[in-house]
Amino acid sequence: MNRGLAAALCASVSFFAVPAYAADQAPESPKTGGLSEIVVTASRVETTSQKTPIALTVYSGADLAAKGVSNMQALSSIDASLNITTSTGAAYVAVRGIASTDVTETGDPSVPIARDGFYTNRSFNIQSSMYDVARVEVLKGPQGTLNGRNSTGGLVSIITNRPNAKTGGYVILGTGNYNAFDADAGVNLAVSDRFQVRASGTYHSHDGYRNLTGIYNGTALRGDDQKVGSGRFQAAWKPVDGLKLWASYQHDEIDNVGDVTMDSAIGVRPDFGNAKSFANTAPSSTKLTGDRVRWEAVYDALPAGLSLIYSGGYDKSSFRRRTDATGPIYPAVRQFIQGEDPTTWNHEVRLSNNANSRVFFQLGWFNFKETNLINSGLYNVQMTGLFAPGGPLSALGQPGVYGIKFDYNIATKSNAVFGQVAYRVNDQVKITLGARNTWDSKFRTGNAVLFLPALGSPFAPGLTLTTPGNGNMSTSQPTYHIGVDYQVTPTSLLYAKFDTGYKAGGFNSNGSAASVAYAPEKLSAWEIGSKNRFFGNKLQVNAAAFYFDYRGYQASRSTDALSGGSGIFNVGSAKIMGAELQTVALVNGFRLDSNIALLHTEFGKGITVLDGAGNNRDISGHRLPNAPDFVATFGVERPIEASFGTFTPRIDGKYSAAFYYDVFNDSDTRSGSYVTGNASINFKPAKGNWQIDAFIRNFTDKVVLAYGARNYVAGKNTYQFQPPRTFGVRASLKF
Repeated sequence: MNRGLAAALCASVSFFAVPAYAADQAPESPKTGGLSEIVVTASRVETTSQKTPIALTVYSGADLAAKGVSNMQALSSIDASLNITTSTGAAYVAVRGIASTDVTETGDPSVPIARDGFYTNRSFNIQSSMYDVARVEVLKGPQGTLNGRNSTGGLVSIITNRPNAKTGGYVILGTGNYNAFDADAGVNLAVSDRFQVRASGTYHSHDGYRNLTGIYNGTALRGDDQKVGSGRFQAAWKPVDGLKLWASYQHDEIDNVGDVTMDSAIGVRPDFGNAKSFANTAPSSTKLTGDRVRWEAVYDALPAGLSLIYSGGYDKSSFRRRTDATGPIYPAVRQFIQGEDPTTWNHEVRLSNNANSRVFFQLGWFNFKETNLINSGLYNVQMTGLFAPGGPLSALGQPGVYGIKFDYNIATKSNAVFGQVAYRVNDQVKITLGARNTWDSKFRTGNAVLFLPALGSPFAPGLTLTTPGNGNMSTSQPTYHIGVDYQVTPTSLLYAKFDTGYKAGGFNSNGSAASVAYAPEKLSAWEIGSKNRFFGNKLQVNAAAFYFDYRGYQASRSTDALSGGSGIFNVGSAKIMGAELQTVALVNGFRLDSNIALLHTEFGKGITVLDGAGNNRDISGHRLPNAPDFVATFGVERPIEASFGTFTPRIDGKYSAAFYYDVFNDSDTRSGSYVTGNASINFKPAKGNWQIDAFIRNFTDKVVLAYGARNYVAGKNTYQFQPPRTFGVRASLKF
């Protein structure tokens, strides 16, 4: 094929498909004045992003710090492909319309988050690792071969900076409205050429964005505040040539109110106003402590150019969350108290040959284990009305008593073997085949205890109902990958691939009924894509188109506790198709970037689902939750040179079309379309290793939902919101 014609074909294909990485992550090369390359490990070996035949976005740690991105919610505000939904202390990630709304103790994420390769099931555990980061890679579509572990929708991989051979460090301090204070610091010490250590830490705090008008024990309540701290120590050692050892220890702490909800009657969408002041009755709180150890050994001096990698890790966390659960029926101030103590182990062994070989293979074994202790329930803080202390019916009150209490022990195990082979037909064409088989098991013991006077009515007889929560499931599933990529020119790549994905099933946490199992999710995904650089690396155009056949979608449902409690159920099949386009251009000193995602999702025909009120509802043709049909991010910046330094102003924003938070597509749990914008200016002096940034985020102060649900347990609708307008300054120093 004529190379000029092939390059034109790449360009045309790129206008209907997926980005290789986010627009603001192709930095300008100081040597050429063009866009430089970014090295990623999406294929488990180091490759440049533009030559990696996988749809992904990648963000450098420096850029995340400049934008104030220190958690997943903030990351979603600058990425068109990510949709992060918060849910009373937890959160889940959606990519291309695929997300697990199951944040229960038996649930698994559809888009897992790996921190230096360590997988964590519990979504409350993901808020404290995005510091001293080398990069964050967002992989799109099922990663069922090399990165298995339930990754039906994709994978978010956080890669931290490791110890290196250069002694130095950094300090970043920031402040802003809502009494915000941010501090990040790190130091790297090269003890010798063979041994280095690195220590880093972060602390972020701000007052609550929401003023809660309810009064509890004479104290006004506030919410959506933050107080997060974390520290990490690492060591890298090369005892002999060919052997590299690395270990990391991290401690995390969260102690704040956390996210809070605006409430309304079931099925009623209230007037949000500015969403900065609304009523709550009971105080909320969030406390987390976590300790994790991660290690890795790489031996690359085996015969025939083979390399052996063993990586492992241990994570122990304690999570305590109190949420306002006061409803309109039962006469008490109530909290839902959530207590979880998960302990997680990861192990992986991987054998590979030289990545530059004509036949490059990777073989491996993966082991995941989690044990969790659940101590949660619906708790009556104090009685109200006629049942309050001193009231005529106070003798019937049930203060300080659980209406329903869950005490469970859970063990989750996952084992997998995998392999992938890439064959270079010639200098331009490569064929890749991969397979993985996963064995999952989940085992739970314990009870749910209902005390009717404290749950349903103080007039109810003092009856205690104990329901065993025992459950046991075991499944296995193979997943596959087939891909071909064609390096048309040194700067233009075409690829096509087929993948299957799998996410394990589980069983429900019903309060008054035996556990009901739900089946795994399965996905078949077709994708074509193109990655291109033009005009001497001044223009980047990356794109892809995809089609997914989604089966066994796991949806969540909240019902009255006496009717079965909250649970997960398999809805049925769905079709997903879409296209994404990302461009970066350097024009007359300006840097212009955009990232566009088009998405169409639709449940199959003949699907009838029982909702939380006990009604059979037809959801045929409904859209999947957390799946806006159009999202676009954009940005523009231009350095302004002066004799004493450089000013770089930037403005960027995000548009999202409307979407729903559940499969029923109810108007009261719908997120409307929105546009948010951010502005910043950076100053770097001509001499010196410091810089300063001033920023404003969501400068129009747009009210944007973070979650909306009909909560039949509490008997109300609940809504949460993304941050309002925030602004501040940040100064950093390298030494």
